[in-house]
Amino acid sequence: QSLGSKVQLSRFWRRWLLAIVISRQMALLLPLVILASVWCGSSHGPVQLVPEFDIHLDARPEDRFDEVIQHFNSSIQEFYHHYLSSDIVKAGLQRLSARRGPEVVELQGEISAFSKLTGLPRYGFHSMQMLYELNTLMVPIENFTWPWKGLACTGILAINKQNGMVYHARNLDFSPAEYMQRLVYTGIFKKSGKELFRAQMLAGYSLPATGMKMGSNGFSLELNTRFPDHKHGDEELLKNLFTEKRPLNGWVVRKVLETAADYEAAVEALSTTPYCTTEYHIIGGVRKGTILARNPDGLAYQMTLGKANYQCPEDYIIITNFDYFFHDDREWFDPTGGKGAGHPRRIAAQKILNSTKTLTPEALYATISDFEVQAKDTIFQAIMNVEIGLWNTSLPACTKCGDSKLSQTMFV
Repeated sequence: QSLGSKVQLSRFWRRWLLAIVISRQMALLLPLVILASVWCGSSHGPVQLVPEFDIHLDARPEDRFDEVIQHFNSSIQEFYHHYLSSDIVKAGLQRLSARRGPEVVELQGEISAFSKLTGLPRYGFHSMQMLYELNTLMVPIENFTWPWKGLACTGILAINKQNGMVYHARNLDFSPAEYMQRLVYTGIFKKSGKELFRAQMLAGYSLPATGMKMGSNGFSLELNTRFPDHKHGDEELLKNLFTEKRPLNGWVVRKVLETAADYEAAVEALSTTPYCTTEYHIIGGVRKGTILARNPDGLAYQMTLGKANYQCPEDYIIITNFDYFFHDDREWFDPTGGKGAGHPRRIAAQKILNSTKTLTPEALYATISDFEVQAKDTIFQAIMNVEIGLWNTSLPACTKCGDSKLSQTMFV
């Protein structure tokens, strides 16, 4: 029996309303959940290079992001005053932050710095760190009365048969795109003056969505939202986040990028460390790769590049936001691809990949930029290869990115 037959459509709306009905205290959570709609995708058109900043981990947490915040301060202010400055939203963010309580000292120091440097409330920055966790409460169906949509991500690991190298293709969307794309940067995290890892970041958000640790046995890493796969999954999230107060998923990921010695250590840590909520990890290495479907307390499913995987040939593995290997019918209700609901982005991508003789980086870039694969809120794309140290990232001119003035850049 398929998961879709067990999970009725009405459960979509139960998730949407869960933050309201669980308790009076959680009622004010909904404005943030609606606001912080994050997902992944890609788009045609002119692109702009992603700005880079050095983040010195030897410095105090309060001092690490000074240059970043100074650079993006005007964009942060615009976003805050447009979306977060109403009394209702501020009250919700205050309640959310108080319910969660302080983060670990290091992360809390960075949050305090964001507030001090911008003059904006600390509780707002604190609440935004819970972005990925709260997105698992989102319904992957577009609401007709609000300008928000559910999460949509695409990650591909592929073997180039010409040379045996593994390439990692990644799409990231984040709504409202016209504001969020202006906050994207690459953080080069350093210790003792040397690069430890690099990550795709958002100004004011301390947790990476995409990252790479260079080296002969390094790894690339992508986070995708995964919706709960069983009854009461939403309640488990809220318990882990607000009662047990587990470390945020993104903080675990950042520490893995910082401390994991190699690909195998990263895969082990990302498979076993307790989380607040469900999540996918797409991890590329030197001629190897894997996709992990995580539950809060362990691994739900794993795909390994080069081996037999459900509906995937040996030269690639792919994930969006749904457990298609468990026959998750919710994938068909996802409206985020170019053709909307009924046309899953994964299936569109696989049609292209299956008809491509050699999965070169150019072929992967064309795949994630296809009309049926991409979403309308794409703010970031990446093609990565650990073996040659390739970190090719860009900010595409997405449909909903507003009147951003983007310079034409050719893919290399």
